[in-house]
Amino acid sequence: MMIYGFFYWLVRILMSLYFRIEVSGLEHVPKRGSVLILVNHITFLDPPMAAILMPRPVYFMAKAELFSVPVFGWLIRRLHAFPVHRGKADRKAIRTSLQLLARDQALMIFPEGHRSHQGPLQEARAGAVYLAQKTGCPCLPIGISGQYGFRKTIRYSIGELFTIPPEMERHDAQKMIMEKIAEQIEAPAHQESLPKKV
Repeated sequence: MMIYGFFYWLVRILMSLYFRIEVSGLEHVPKRGSVLILVNHITFLDPPMAAILMPRPVYFMAKAELFSVPVFGWLIRRLHAFPVHRGKADRKAIRTSLQLLARDQALMIFPEGHRSHQGPLQEARAGAVYLAQKTGCPCLPIGISGQYGFRKTIRYSIGELFTIPPEMERHDAQKMIMEKIAEQIEAPAHQESLPKKV
């Protein structure tokens, strides 16, 4: 936890100096209890950027190849990342996710699976639906918009919690997830700057 806390503030300070960061909807983030945080995917910076917005520690999946990189793999494990093998049903990653949610942790996932590079949102993967329906935990949609670049503005809009009924058909649930995220990307929300204490 000490390593997580140190890098949380380090990344927070560095990112706020390099980017113009605006965030809205922090009041929707539950302070405790399990929550599935669903975020659209633009660049490789999304996981650390979205994580530093949260007023509580979060866990997230990262592609398995990253964990074999010397030092970096060791570091991201201590920053609450765990590996997922993309392109197939990774039972171990799913099991880890279920265990975290059962322990009332916050789990951040990117339902699209791959980066959309500011293009149209892709369809949500089945894994996001499975976790939401299996656990019944609330889902928190976050929409990222704007541009990553020196002193450019990147916006994070956090929506209201929602749940996916266990009886909902999978395709409808996938559509629901991306609609909730899309609403946040399109919402002209009141913005707060990142340096404000959350």
